[in-house]
Amino acid sequence: MSNINNNTSFTFRILHKLKLLNDVQKHGQISLFGFIGFSLKMIVKRALITYSYKGYFFEPLNKKFIRPAIWKFCGCHLGKNIHIGHMVRMDIGNPERIHIADNVVMSNGVTILCHKRDISDYHIGDDALKLPFLYQDVYIDRSVQLGLNVTIMPGVHIGEGSIIGTGAIVTKDIPAWSVAVGFPAKVVKTLDCRDSKELSDSKLVGGNN
Repeated sequence: MSNINNNTSFTFRILHKLKLLNDVQKHGQISLFGFIGFSLKMIVKRALITYSYKGYFFEPLNKKFIRPAIWKFCGCHLGKNIHIGHMVRMDIGNPERIHIADNVVMSNGVTILCHKRDISDYHIGDDALKLPFLYQDVYIDRSVQLGLNVTIMPGVHIGEGSIIGTGAIVTKDIPAWSVAVGFPAKVVKTLDCRDSKELSDSKLVGGNN
């Protein structure tokens, strides 16, 4: 607690004691007016995200236009022609760390996280609530498809054209034009160029003659 007292604002220390703010790295120097502004913004964002998560009216406008517009407003970096299904959850506290390129499809139940607890110095008897956070950006390249209930962990980069299977938990980078499945996700197939497949097929036909 002495470290918090020495390196944080008075407002943060009070809010920390009330358990309203815990992240020293993000809010350690927050002022009273800063906290009020932050709270108002979060109320608006939470209301919009609640609609994005639960709203079923105006389909398919929600998937193609309304949900992407809401997440852009909240601070995510989204490209063109993004499709976002029902119950998609992105890191509302760190939207600026989410980078999604054009033509990405996010199926129902997808979760994208950009922060996690740092357990590198966690030992028996320590208080897990006092562990610091690690923040890492997530990058999803163009034409990626994320299946139902896929979870993307902080720091992951998914390459162009890749497909992530239903229920996968992606903890490491996925190369472009790959199919990945599992817990944690592993690449089970690397896609070929269409010309390469046609050339291979023609050789097989020629060999049969």
